[in-house]
Order: sequence, then structure tokens, then C-alpha cells
Amino acid sequence: MKIKTIRHAIAVRIFALVLLATCGFAASANAQGLSARFTLPYEVHWGKNILPAGSYAIHFGSTANVAVIQSANGETAVFAPVPIKASSEKGPAAIFVMVRGNERMVRSLNLPARGVSFIYKPETNAERELLAKADQVVAVPVITAVK
Repeated sequence: MKIKTIRHAIAVRIFALVLLATCGFAASANAQGLSARFTLPYEVHWGKNILPAGSYAIHFGSTANVAVIQSANGETAVFAPVPIKASSEKGPAAIFVMVRGNERMVRSLNLPARGVSFIYKPETNAERELLAKADQVVAVPVITAVK
């Protein structure tokens, strides 16, 4: 009976080690996510979300299909679908916002230091019309960090 107890204790320890290793690998994979901070000087449409003017942080997880955008004061948190991903080595680290009259819509997020650009395609007829008739495109600077 004592041998059974020892075998059981060894099996429990091995299971615990495997569980801890799995959690460690998941945490290190999540650490490869991308974070950026930015300040919007005006209200913008970001996909189906409307973000008021203010300071925000965005986090793209390494495996998730959504980005989390959270206001600096913690009052606003939204999920934005991860858009078309493209390579980018040039240009400013910025969010590009299309402007037409009082309407503003996020078109892309360029992060050349990380070698990536996220392009948000218009999903509705109104967004496609705004893209076709945009008066200007404004760059909102972002600060990136590896998290």
C-alpha cells in the first residue's frame, strides 16, 4: 500500500509540473502581444465602436482575433476585430483617420518599428462612401511597447 501512495504522489507531482509548464508557455506566448498608446483629439468610429476624444491603449494578443482598446481612465473598453495585417517598415507610427465633414473613421494603424500595419476595411455602405469621399486623412501618433 505504501508503494501505491508513492506512485500516486509522483503522478500528482508530474501532473502539477506539466500544468505549471503549460501555464508558463501560455504566459510567454501572451507576452509576445503588441501594445500601443494614443490620444484621440476628437471622436472617431473604429469599426462598429465610437470612441470619444481621450487617451487610450490598444493591445493585440498573440493569438486572439480581436484587439482590446481601453481608455486611460478605465471607463471605456471595446473590442475591435483584428483587420488585414500587412508588412510595414516605413512611415510614422500612427493611426490614420479618414475625415469627411464631422465624421472620422479609423482606416489603419501603422507600426513600422514592429514591421506591421493593420488596415481596417470599410464594413458598411456608409463607411465605403466615407472612404470614397474622404476630404483628408489625419495621422494620430501612437507609442508602441512590447508587453
